[in-house]
Amino acid sequence: MLSTECNDYIVITKSLKDVMALYEFGIPAIAPCSENLFVTTSQYERLKARYKHIFLLYDNDLPGVQAMRKIHKQFPEVTCLMLHREDAKDFSDYRKVFGYKKTLELINKAKEYYGEN
Repeated sequence: MLSTECNDYIVITKSLKDVMALYEFGIPAIAPCSENLFVTTSQYERLKARYKHIFLLYDNDLPGVQAMRKIHKQFPEVTCLMLHREDAKDFSDYRKVFGYKKTLELINKAKEYYGEN
């Protein structure tokens, strides 16, 4: 049974490997089946009731950016996040390339920027 307690944030990403990498840093995350699918409106409403902020973190490539734009049009409260394209294509690759410490620094900068420290 899911808790009804309101948490600060959740990240919706595009793959299970990104979900696992985010969980390594204590960040709750989910991944729909593909970038072409998103949560249903009722699922989104349940997430919105449970989390103060919903972040979307897809790949910084054409399909990922197009998917984020489409989702943001339908759900404007979602905050879209992107890694620099030259750093890594997704979160798990960033973690692999730059290691735990640098990834933690990136997360802390994002939390500071979005007021989540």
